[in-house]
Parts: sequence; structure tokens; C-alpha cells
Amino acid sequence: MKNLFFLFTVLILATLELNWPIFLNFFYCKPDLLLVFMVVVVFCTDFKTALIFGILAGLVKDLFSPGVSAVNTIGFSVWSYAVYLFSRQISTDESYVRLAVVLAVGLLHNFIIGLQSIGAGNILSWGVFLRNLIIVSVYSMSLAPLIFKLTKRIAS
Repeated sequence: MKNLFFLFTVLILATLELNWPIFLNFFYCKPDLLLVFMVVVVFCTDFKTALIFGILAGLVKDLFSPGVSAVNTIGFSVWSYAVYLFSRQISTDESYVRLAVVLAVGLLHNFIIGLQSIGAGNILSWGVFLRNLIIVSVYSMSLAPLIFKLTKRIAS
């Protein structure tokens, strides 16, 4: 039953990410809600469930994004494994540690997406690259406590 609620959460967050209100855009950037959800699921469930929903969230994001396919699916699965290994090494009970992990994963993921976009032949200025790197990651981190509360309520 819990997995069904996680599936509905992925669908709701994907819909919300696709239809993010324009007045909530910050410098024309939208938060990466599915990436935050993937990190939160790693903290709240076992690894197998987290990996499955990480791959599912990446697949849903790839289906609706105009970029190269499978980048988010592979990235989300790698990040869920990395966060799982990292969370076994340190205590992630404090909320600021979890927010720092969300920020680090967001920065790394957006860096890889930016490099992949440049490698695909898109012309990006440094300003646009850094805007997509920093502002999207910080905006996602700022909304992470809401997704933490939602996921924790579902997981318990």
C-alpha cells in the first residue's frame, strides 16, 4: 500500500513540476521536485524501494523532458545508490544534513545535465549554465522540507 502512495506521489510531483506556476518561477527556473523526492525516499525507505522509485522518477522526468533520453533515469539511479552509501557512513538524523545532501545531489545532477547539454551541441553561456546549476539546486533545496514531510508521512 505504501508503494502505491509513493507511485501517486511521483505522478503528482511530475505533474506539479510540469505545470509549475509562472509566478513561482525564480529567474525562469523551476525546482527539481522529482530529484528531491528520490533523495527523500532513500532516507525514508530501504534501498530496493528507493532504487525502484528513483528509476521510476527518472523515467517519468525523461518522458516529459525535451533533452536526451535516459539521462535522468541513469542519473537518479546512480544518485540513489550514492546517497544510500553516503547515508550509511554518516548520521542523517539532522534536517540540515539532509538538506545539504539534497543540495549536493542537485548541484552534481545539474552540472552533469549542463555538461551533457553542451556536449550535445547546445550553446550555453556561462551565465545560463551557472543559473541552471545554482538557482535550480537552491530552489529545490528550499522546497525539500515540504517533500520530506510528505514522504515521511507516507512512509510511516
